[in-house]
Amino acid sequence: MRRIWGKFAQKKNMGKKLKRTSSRVFGSRLTATISISLVLLLFAVMMTLGLFAHEISRAAKENISLTVVLEDDITANELKSFRSRITNSEWAKDHTYISKEEALEELSKELGESPEELLGFNPLPATIEIRINSEYTQIEQIKKTVNTLSAPTYVQEVVYREDLIQLVNKNILSIGQVLLAVAAVLTLISIFLIRNTVRLMIYAKRFLIHTMCLVGAKRSFIRRPFVLQNLRCGIISAVLAFGLYYLSIIGLEKIFPGLQAMINNEALLFIGIALLVIGMLLSVFATIFSVNRFLNMTADELYYV
Repeated sequence: MRRIWGKFAQKKNMGKKLKRTSSRVFGSRLTATISISLVLLLFAVMMTLGLFAHEISRAAKENISLTVVLEDDITANELKSFRSRITNSEWAKDHTYISKEEALEELSKELGESPEELLGFNPLPATIEIRINSEYTQIEQIKKTVNTLSAPTYVQEVVYREDLIQLVNKNILSIGQVLLAVAAVLTLISIFLIRNTVRLMIYAKRFLIHTMCLVGAKRSFIRRPFVLQNLRCGIISAVLAFGLYYLSIIGLEKIFPGLQAMINNEALLFIGIALLVIGMLLSVFATIFSVNRFLNMTADELYYV
């Protein structure tokens, strides 16, 4: 009877230990998953800031315009051919033709009286306002464009603000460098956080890794289950991070109306795929480095890690 009771008590204690161990393992995995999710959420915020910066810089560059002042004796065919050439060019985003009459009407509204009544003729020339594509807003490219536009005899001059263009390009470059530096620092921090999180998950099994080495298991065989386990953890973390990111966008929409409209479906798809790839790659590489670290240790060193 005592033997039976002793075996029952032993099995009961063993069951409690297994439950305690499994709860600890589950707790460590849950903590690691949440930690990696928060790091990936930080990546999503960084990518969003990068997308916003790109859109703002593109919008600022495409507001740069050239004003082509036309001669009064330009014919209808010459104007049509000139406008067609601008439309078909790679550097022009769009253009607007303002006739002499439209320019006079606009100026009359601003002044409150017509200059034609004072002078006896319309002093304003016809013009074409051209907006440049963001890829062609460097000052050297604009100067080449101006030379091309100035070539016809019916073009009086091409007016543009060189100082303003240089200022826009300089400010955009400075903002890009700051964002790149911040992104680099946050990326390094994120990598170290994920690496340490994965290492803590593997730390509890360092003696199991050493035992497998002693029985002659290959390194690739030892790493495989850890890599697969943490790969799943990386995928779950990426999905969780994207869900938190999307909910944050919806929540911030109430505070900053129009925010959700700035992040289109393509941007969301890009961020979702990027989070999935980053989560998988970082988890896999962090696992490989952590397992290799314990594989290269002796039995004595494992006690002092």
